Amino acid sequence: MNAPIPLPSTAEILQDALDHIRRTARASTTQTRRLRWIASRAEAALQGRPYVAAEHELPKMVSEAVLQAKNHQLRLANARLRTALAQVAGGATGHLDRDAELAEIAQAALDAEREVRA
Repeated sequence: MNAPIPLPSTAEILQDALDHIRRTARASTTQTRRLRWIASRAEAALQGRPYVAAEHELPKMVSEAVLQAKNHQLRLANARLRTALAQVAGGATGHLDRDAELAEIAQAALDAEREVRA
């Protein structure tokens, strides 16, 4: 009869999870403040150190109001670009002067969005 395979303890499972989180955060091709914080926090936990916020570079916290404002800006930009696109798509007339005018409208809309985002 086969002997039962011992299951890992909860501590071993948690340690493995923290190690995986740390390795994954460090291996990311795009390092952000949040990923560095995650890796640092996991490292401290693996070393058995309690969490002390001053020891870790905290990620930026974005308020709900900031997120809503950004969402609103993006919706407005999207609406303006859709309007310009509709004008261009619906207006390709084959007349050089009119088509050039539509291209200028589209370029002006793109330029305006770049200015808003800058």
